[in-house]
Amino acid sequence: MSFSAWLSEFNRILFVFVPCTLIGLITGHLPFFFILGLIIYGLWTARQLVTLKQWLDGGALVDEAPEFLGIADQHISSIVNLQKTHRVSKTELQNLITHYKEMISALPDAVVIMASSGEIISANQAAHELLQIDPVRDINTRIAQLVRKPAFTEYFSRHKFEQPLEIRGSADHEPELSVRIIPFGENKLVLIAQDMSQSARIYEMRRSFISNASHELRTPLTVILGYLESLSMHQSLPDDCNDAIKSAEIQAQRMKQLVEDLLTLSRLESTTSVIKDSEVIPVDSLIVDVIEEAKHSTWYANHDISTQIETDVMLKGDLQEIHSVISNLINNAVKHTEAGSTIKVIWKLTKDDTLKFIVEDNGQGIAPEHLERLTERFYRVDAGRSREKGGTGLGLSIVKHILGRHEATLEIDSRLGLGSVFICNFPAHRVAKNGNKYLNIKNL
Repeated sequence: MSFSAWLSEFNRILFVFVPCTLIGLITGHLPFFFILGLIIYGLWTARQLVTLKQWLDGGALVDEAPEFLGIADQHISSIVNLQKTHRVSKTELQNLITHYKEMISALPDAVVIMASSGEIISANQAAHELLQIDPVRDINTRIAQLVRKPAFTEYFSRHKFEQPLEIRGSADHEPELSVRIIPFGENKLVLIAQDMSQSARIYEMRRSFISNASHELRTPLTVILGYLESLSMHQSLPDDCNDAIKSAEIQAQRMKQLVEDLLTLSRLESTTSVIKDSEVIPVDSLIVDVIEEAKHSTWYANHDISTQIETDVMLKGDLQEIHSVISNLINNAVKHTEAGSTIKVIWKLTKDDTLKFIVEDNGQGIAPEHLERLTERFYRVDAGRSREKGGTGLGLSIVKHILGRHEATLEIDSRLGLGSVFICNFPAHRVAKNGNKYLNIKNL
């Protein structure tokens, strides 16, 4: 409370009591006039309070603020200042909301804000175009009642929004959407749906081109390799010719492997369906076979490969695809480590009944900035060295797609100078038990 307010209140008291005291002293009725002064001061204060209440009940408008003397005026001034601050804040908030609505409306992606239970709070115009959600009519409606795709219903009911959901249009005119739900605030969700139709068409065109081109390359490559093999059998050719034929044969074999990998990847990318678990795969014996194959490969250089097979349970899935996973990971470890390096291959059943296939090596390791991109097509940490070893840059991409079709995941852990670990995690329902667990560690 300011000093001027107290001074004004003191002046108001003097204005009432000084005349009453003087009249009381002159007339000899000081107590009566003192009480009269108290009554006048009380009525004056009461009138101020009534006027203040009427002003507050009327919305406390700044332009209609009453003017008083004393402490009451100080309170009114504080209220007026608060009102002015509130008016400025309200204007700024309204401008912010207006800008927010304009920005959301201008976005080409659908944006829907909703409660955690799914009731829609707000939506933009793109939500109407992509998801048929009316920004006015569908407020407070559950989103599951409007977006009736089974995949979305399952995605929303699980409340696991770490990964986006791809929704394919059931008809030609329906867009292909990428839907992402992000929790925010207190029990709020924001849904963002992006039209991926054009990207999907471009991707399909690229996939079709790669598939068709690879098919067309198969026949001439087979013919070239046949002639090269025939020429390499002639002992009468000069050494220079033999060296050239051998080099051409190596490059043709490398190109053939690239074509085969491209066809495999194209086939895997053409379908997102999960592999049925009708076929039972003896992974332990498959590991032994693949390691024997790796030992006879051209890039094997006295590597110390050991297996640690801790269970005899089998895996439900596709034999050819699981063979490709095991072969790619073991051959990658051989190709990308120095001669004499140690490689450990592990097959085990965890306590929670999930299966793990692990390939460890003590090679030079991989820098952290490369780890996230290792499963991209044609991505190589060291392109020159990978080509020398005959790598196509497609192995880990094939592994990732196959694991996805088997509801499994790939983990990669690597440190420079300490080697790399590749872990395939298969879910418990893919386990086909074939007896008790056993521990069989053998060096191959």
